[in-house]
Amino acid sequence: MASSTITDARKHARLYGPGAPPINKTKRKVQRLSNVQEEQFTIFFQDRENVAMSSYHIDAKTGLPVLYLRDQKSELWNKFTEIYPNGMKRSTFMARLKNSTNLKYCDDLGGLCQICNDYGFEVFENLANIIRDNFKDKTIMVS
Repeated sequence: MASSTITDARKHARLYGPGAPPINKTKRKVQRLSNVQEEQFTIFFQDRENVAMSSYHIDAKTGLPVLYLRDQKSELWNKFTEIYPNGMKRSTFMARLKNSTNLKYCDDLGGLCQICNDYGFEVFENLANIIRDNFKDKTIMVS
């Protein structure tokens, strides 16, 4: 017998007395997701209302583009249950989000990337035009 089994038997004897019948442990059933539920999750996170796709970051493990979540997890869960009321359960949804390598929060973008994602490049182009128009010494200015 393994040493952990011996110590478990000793603990059981100490708690319930020597010769007590062993405790029947219930078998745990792990329910796997159906193909339909897998597809629902994938389709939900391909929708541009829920994620913003990175044009230059790729997940090293999967080779898929990094997707940045547009909302918090709880808001995404509420949207998911509206679309797929008979889909996966909340804990499974949250675990899949946590374990997914290509789904990231927008906070991870940082700096100009987030602004570019929200407003597009045109904002910076307009800003550059304003600077060019109002800059006094054109020889110092670098485009």
